[in-house]
Amino acid sequence: MGRRNAQAYAFLSPFLVFVTVLYIVPAIVTVAMAFTNLDSSFVWEFKGFDNFIRMFKDPNTLVVARNTVLFVGVTIVCVVLLDLFLAVVVTYFIQNQRVGEFFKAVLMIPMITPAVVYSVLWIWVLDASGSGLLNRIAAGLFGAAPHNWIALYPFPVVIIATVLTSMAYGTIVFSSAIKSIPENQFKAARVDGASEMSIVFSIILPNIRYHISFIALWEALGLLTDYVTILLITNGGPGIRSEVWALSAYHKAFVDQQYGFGAAISVVLIVVVMVLMLLIARASRRQNEGGALQ
Repeated sequence: MGRRNAQAYAFLSPFLVFVTVLYIVPAIVTVAMAFTNLDSSFVWEFKGFDNFIRMFKDPNTLVVARNTVLFVGVTIVCVVLLDLFLAVVVTYFIQNQRVGEFFKAVLMIPMITPAVVYSVLWIWVLDASGSGLLNRIAAGLFGAAPHNWIALYPFPVVIIATVLTSMAYGTIVFSSAIKSIPENQFKAARVDGASEMSIVFSIILPNIRYHISFIALWEALGLLTDYVTILLITNGGPGIRSEVWALSAYHKAFVDQQYGFGAAISVVLIVVVMVLMLLIARASRRQNEGGALQ
């Protein structure tokens, strides 16, 4: 037994070293930095909870927190509903597997497109000049004057851009879950005269409820920590109208060079992410238990 354990640890050691160096050590350093006034001079002076007190006294903190909650909440609702709709359509209503796989492949395109390329495409589509694609379409159809869409509607823009990159994963998970539902449940419902929509709401959705909760938590985890799309399209602007928590930490640390203050903002995010990870683990365990019972 001891030899087998030694072999297992030997195989795991590169992964453990990788995780320790790239994840655990930076997290520890970030927590330590949060209690200092580290800035561009790179002088470490312990300041206790000064950064956290400053954070909660900052009037912008409430705006950024509200933006984050709205961004995460609205995006999760849109992503989950679209994922469910697409998964049901391509898996249950479309019986041709090749057609369903084609649609899922198309959904993967925004997800696998590099963030820079994807954001540049959005900037081109919504460009404020007359050469912007949306402005050209509006001018051609309605004779409308050019609009600065990103400045006028920064929040809807970043939400739509984020939703399109997030749909593929949930759709694939939900599709696999629907395929795993025993066929006799559908046959029994049809024998009883149930309509197709009744089957969706009474059989499909209850059977994949744990998958839905998992995807919602997983998307929340990703949305809380991902700010690249917002950074590239709006940079949190105009002002701080589209600034979210993770982007605020980036701006404070790498733009304003207030590394200690940026680390304090990140620590709050780390705590929230840890809570979400525990919820994801719990949802996964319940999903496995539900599958075992079925």
